[in-house]
Amino acid sequence: MLKDIQNIWSLNRRSFLKTTSLLAAAGLCGVGRRLFAGQESNFPAEYVTSLPNGKLQCLLCPNGCELSDGEDGKCRARGVRDGQLASLVYGFPCVIAVDPVEKMPLFHYHVHGPALSISTAGCNLVCQYCQNWQFSQKSPSETSNFAMSPADIVMRAIDMQLRTIGFFYTEPTIYIEYMKDVARLAKKSNIKTIMVTAAYINLEPLKDLFDLIDMFVVGYKGFSEEFYVEAIGGKLDPVKKSLAAIKESGRHLEVVSLLIPGKNDDMKVFEAGAEWFVKNLGTDVPWHFSRFVPEFMLKNLPPTPNGVLETARAIAIKAGVKYAYTGNNPGQEGNHTYCPGCGKKVVERLGFKVLRSFLSAGKCQDCGYQIPGVWLDDLPNGNI
Repeated sequence: MLKDIQNIWSLNRRSFLKTTSLLAAAGLCGVGRRLFAGQESNFPAEYVTSLPNGKLQCLLCPNGCELSDGEDGKCRARGVRDGQLASLVYGFPCVIAVDPVEKMPLFHYHVHGPALSISTAGCNLVCQYCQNWQFSQKSPSETSNFAMSPADIVMRAIDMQLRTIGFFYTEPTIYIEYMKDVARLAKKSNIKTIMVTAAYINLEPLKDLFDLIDMFVVGYKGFSEEFYVEAIGGKLDPVKKSLAAIKESGRHLEVVSLLIPGKNDDMKVFEAGAEWFVKNLGTDVPWHFSRFVPEFMLKNLPPTPNGVLETARAIAIKAGVKYAYTGNNPGQEGNHTYCPGCGKKVVERLGFKVLRSFLSAGKCQDCGYQIPGVWLDDLPNGNI
């Protein structure tokens, strides 16, 4: 089986090299050289309309920024240049890394190897606790970036024998044109894609992603409108609409909620959030509860107690969620996957590492229960 997969992989790589040779000849397939800060792209952006007052309005996300020439949107990644809305980050990722998919967190996806993660500067939200604020709260002119075309990104994944590309670290919505072009090429080479997102995006551009992105990991950051306004700089309702749309699309979806002491850990408010989750997303969507670590504007707060994570997990399970997890707290019961059919532990983890799996094509080896997810059946029993 492994030999067959390697043969398929080689064919995909040869096919990709052939299809991108014209790009290389045209100078569109660079080597990923490092750039100094102070540079930005000027790639034509989608999702824009002209206003009677002469300004351009960005229709990508609920912020709906209205911009004059030379102005940037709230996200810092899109702005008006020479009379047109432009992506200022297209082809200029500031982070390129290799990560286990469990870090994103994505638990219902079995692939033999980690993912190539990329991100650009900027974000359309201002989360007070952002762990990547050095990139998310900067413009591309303030970060040191790589010059990498979509073809460069996919070639990097192929050369490293990585079968997954993750749009991770900062908000991928803001570089949607770049993400779409990477995803198109990735799909031609049988590389899966993951969008790790706050889902603060309008429905039209979101739906344009459903044929390109294989898996979504969405931050359901809080359970009240007040929290989103105060701590996120956005609104909750658009996120709920995005979550429901992703679920309806049939794309694989996992949800993550970071629980912050004194901010979004009121369990009565959380119970209402859990009821909405089950009613609108069903019982099969995995839900991760992550431990907060003091960062950015909230360095004065303590880390989330494990007991709060376990309480949230118990409430979610009681509400009907079949796959509720706790994260950033290795060694806890909530790190593992359990079969809803027979109760057996079918995936055992330690931190971001999968220790053992007792699934065959996503089915419990004891009772045959089908665990929802994106599975590969090329792994030896009991091992990853």
